[in-house]
Amino acid sequence: MANSNLCTPTKHSSDNSISMVRVIARVRPFLPQDGSKESLLPCISSLDSSGSEVTVHLKDPYSCRNENYKLDSFYGQEDKNVREIFEREVMPLIPAVVNGSNATVFAYGATGSGKTFIMQGNDEVAGVMPMATTSILSMCEKMGGKSVEVSYYEIYNERCYDLLEVKAKEIAILDDKDGRPHLIGLSKIPIRSMLDFQETLSCGLQRRKVASTGLNDVSSRSHGILVISVSNGHVIGKLNLIDLAGNEDNKKSGNEGVRLHESAKINQSLFALSQVIYALNNNTSRIPYRDSKLTRILQDSLGGTSHAVMVACLNPGEYEQSVRTVSLAARSRRVSNFVHSASKHTPKLQVDMETRLRTWLESKGKAKKQDPSTPRSVNRLNTVKTSGKRMPIHTLSEQRVKKVETESTPMCMRKVLYPINTNVNVNSPKQHSVAADDNTNTPLNKLKARSCNLKSTLAQEYINFLNTAGKVELLQLKGIGEKMADYILELRDETPLKSLNDLEKIGLSSKQVAIMFGRTAKGLFD
Repeated sequence: MANSNLCTPTKHSSDNSISMVRVIARVRPFLPQDGSKESLLPCISSLDSSGSEVTVHLKDPYSCRNENYKLDSFYGQEDKNVREIFEREVMPLIPAVVNGSNATVFAYGATGSGKTFIMQGNDEVAGVMPMATTSILSMCEKMGGKSVEVSYYEIYNERCYDLLEVKAKEIAILDDKDGRPHLIGLSKIPIRSMLDFQETLSCGLQRRKVASTGLNDVSSRSHGILVISVSNGHVIGKLNLIDLAGNEDNKKSGNEGVRLHESAKINQSLFALSQVIYALNNNTSRIPYRDSKLTRILQDSLGGTSHAVMVACLNPGEYEQSVRTVSLAARSRRVSNFVHSASKHTPKLQVDMETRLRTWLESKGKAKKQDPSTPRSVNRLNTVKTSGKRMPIHTLSEQRVKKVETESTPMCMRKVLYPINTNVNVNSPKQHSVAADDNTNTPLNKLKARSCNLKSTLAQEYINFLNTAGKVELLQLKGIGEKMADYILELRDETPLKSLNDLEKIGLSSKQVAIMFGRTAKGLFD
């Protein structure tokens, strides 16, 4: 049973910019297939707690070996503690998700340690997935103006498959310009009630890969990820609930053929996860997120911008497996995520740069404070201060021109843009003498101006096309392939493209954007 003093609310606080990965241990009860309860001795227990952490003690009942690890909380061998885990560990994350933040809860452990049970539950005990959905739907209904969608996919043999598609569909992972991974073409099913959710999840569970092994009658052969998205039209918060496949000892499981290949891929991805945690703890220059699809998916939850809770699931009769699980879990506690509060996503205020510049000059003593009785526009356009007197701007311009013409020694001067005097007659001889040196009306400059206008018009038409065209039409453009077309369709559903720079959101560099646009423009003259 968990100690009531072990909860650490500070790790869930949305006001903090740094959020440590919260790690808890949950020991499943002995099952009938484990043998007689009288003859079984649990190898896991909790020793003490000191406010924000608990000591997990592992002792081999058949030898003198023992280990101690520090975790955030500990839950003993009770089925009913799943609701307690949800209320204390997962529920504090949901308000932040509804308000636009991201959070991840993932169950990690050896095969047969109770990961799927705690995430999905059964007919008698609700798991984290249905309880989280119930809370999110209830909260969104009270707040109003929010929609909820779910996605469900699996990582099987290092490939991602959409479990909500009738026909098996592989989905690609691409990074945006900020390095965040996105799944291209992943279906999103809107839900308005728990009945909608149960029907959707049931379809996905039927398609997930499971098989019988020597250690587990219903062994998950893939990592399952349920994504619950909450949107108010502008900000999208996501809750990722991940049921990891368990690492397996093939000597004990007796895996052969396909099962052996699946087991190798599972163990490989979990090893990549351990390497990422090791690299984060040691501040290495390279974090190997790309070594596995699993670590790419967890990138935002380990050292990223998402709240994260890791549930270390333990088998009370397996000492060696439990030591490996708790050891990795204890190292995960030291991983920091830099979570941004959803309240910070406010529109940028327009800044009067002229006012800021004037204030800075006045603070440095380089400009005289303006008389509040004098309109700023008149003061700026019609006069400037020189030698303690105010002179008309056109007179000052003529003096500067004459000074440059009469100087015999060449001089490097900065180009100055003089304000336009709207009170001066543009047909006067004095103004004509200054304008005579202006080359803005040359044929070359006219061509450049028209070319610039043509480029802007073409770029806007190109953006309009990307926002309205179907997939078949997108594929007809040079530089856009199958994956890129899917990504554009997904991106514009969330936020319509406004400029060519928005294409950088899908991972394109500015050079790639220029090349793709250039190919389209060139095609007009072919």
